[in-house]
Amino acid sequence: MTRTRIALLAGLSVLAAAVLAPAALACPKGYSYAGLYSSTKASGIAATISMLDTPVALGGTSHVAGWVGVGGPGVGPHGEDEWLQVGLATFGDSSEGHLYYELTQPGRAPRFVELASGIVPGIRVRVAVMELQFARDEWVVISPAGISGPFYLPHSHRAWEPMATAESYAETSQCNRYAYRFAGLQLTHGDGSWQTMRRADTLRDPGWRLRRQGASAFSATGA
Repeated sequence: MTRTRIALLAGLSVLAAAVLAPAALACPKGYSYAGLYSSTKASGIAATISMLDTPVALGGTSHVAGWVGVGGPGVGPHGEDEWLQVGLATFGDSSEGHLYYELTQPGRAPRFVELASGIVPGIRVRVAVMELQFARDEWVVISPAGISGPFYLPHSHRAWEPMATAESYAETSQCNRYAYRFAGLQLTHGDGSWQTMRRADTLRDPGWRLRRQGASAFSATGA
């Protein structure tokens, strides 16, 4: 066999190895979501949230979360940020889940409040956010830690479609690992009663798998 043929075969082997080798997984940096949001405006949302597997958030400020809430960026008065959410979160320095709520009022920075820690896969946590029936624009958080609030969210009365969603924030191009289940999704319309959230639209960014499980439950996992 000539040296030229040997060199050609060696080059082809390197090329084949490069083609057949699995590519390193890469994910887009920043925020991504997968969940459901109500097709109608409502005064509150409730769900039972659990982690299906131990989450891993890669990078110093990376995190993953599963939460229910109302509002969002730019939906407050004069286009300001305004939201309230409650759920489970895991950060890059730990694999445990934290029960928390996050409040953003117009003109103020988001405020993260931890309610409990040490939550592991399989633990089911019932949480809700709701507007007080006789106090317009005043909202509370309900969780196993008790009732937090009320919090004033101006112009929020019957203004928003509540959502239940999983969230990933990636500081690097490495993929976070996460799997959340939401069950018993319910809405309230300010009359003191709760109904199953039967009509909802889907939110799913690239890199997520979302599986509906009946009218009031779904799971969201990293693809």
